[in-house]
Amino acid sequence: MHTVAMRAFATLALGLGAFTLPVLAEDSKPKPSDWSGYVFVADVVGEVVKADDKSVTLRITWFEPQARTGNSRNGRPGLSQNNRNFRNPYSQNMNRPNQSKTQLKEQHHDYELEYVSESLVRSKTLPVKLDEKGKKIPHNQKEIDELRAPGGFPGYAANRSDLTPGTIVEVYLIRDKSVPAAKAGEDDLRVKYAVILGRDPNPPKDIGSGDKNKDKKKDEKKKN
Repeated sequence: MHTVAMRAFATLALGLGAFTLPVLAEDSKPKPSDWSGYVFVADVVGEVVKADDKSVTLRITWFEPQARTGNSRNGRPGLSQNNRNFRNPYSQNMNRPNQSKTQLKEQHHDYELEYVSESLVRSKTLPVKLDEKGKKIPHNQKEIDELRAPGGFPGYAANRSDLTPGTIVEVYLIRDKSVPAAKAGEDDLRVKYAVILGRDPNPPKDIGSGDKNKDKKKDEKKKN
């Protein structure tokens, strides 16, 4: 009888343990971030040059008007103006402006953008799930719901380590509300979240190689 009672107790304990796991998982889900101290500035699409836990260097290709002499403007577009003439390979006609009377030339510039502690990386599409043999298998509804958390953000959860060179992302930029709009500059921009759109099948050769000619916000700050 003692052995039977112990087995029954063990079975009950395992059952209770299995029941409480979802509750623990629910409590550990990421909570929505408080963005009340920030203001939206711009969104832009570009290609990751390099990234770490503190920042991402984004290469943005702009459609720049050319003068009749064939010389294009050499100025580096500011992100805080929320310019819309950037190339997006996932948009109709790559987001190229419809300017039949003006010739456009593609020019790219690199921008180093810093995270804040609340910054998130998301994926526009559901991440692939593989079994032990490397075969693609479907997610269950619980996994999908967990990947969608926290609420209020686009797409599915991803990591900063997923922003490898050649990744195409849409980045939403913010600045601290304590910085007056009249005094806000490019150095005040921070990443709210970066949404992974896909990957460049043929990234430029210098991406991820530490090209010395990259435009960097920090470099400009040092010069000033």
